[in-house]
Amino acid sequence: MSVQQLPASTVHVMLGDCSAADAKTVLGVLCGRFTADREGADEPHESGSGRPTVWTVLFDTAAEPGSDAGPVPELSGQPTVEAQGGPQATQRLREALDAAFTVHELGTEAGDQEVQMKLRLDAKTAHETRSV
Repeated sequence: MSVQQLPASTVHVMLGDCSAADAKTVLGVLCGRFTADREGADEPHESGSGRPTVWTVLFDTAAEPGSDAGPVPELSGQPTVEAQGGPQATQRLREALDAAFTVHELGTEAGDQEVQMKLRLDAKTAHETRSV
């Protein structure tokens, strides 16, 4: 049995602790910047089982990121994002999330060839301060 190696530009993302609408918002931002293993019509939806739902997507961060598609819809909660991939790939993903949301780092483990990070997201407007 052989194990398929993913390119170093690939990041495995798991999104949880949120509604399907928040998952759609976060994944929409990332899909607007990077190519994903999901079809555009494959929108997040609740499983209906009463158990927590986790959405997973593989993103390829190798290409130049696409342009921002405009304002990001508000989040109703604080989704958590767990990402695993190469150091440069996870950094590019983090930068894309930083551009759209307020990102709180909950933990990071770095090896020589892989980084695992756990983040919590808030809407940008929730924590921005305005000068008076």
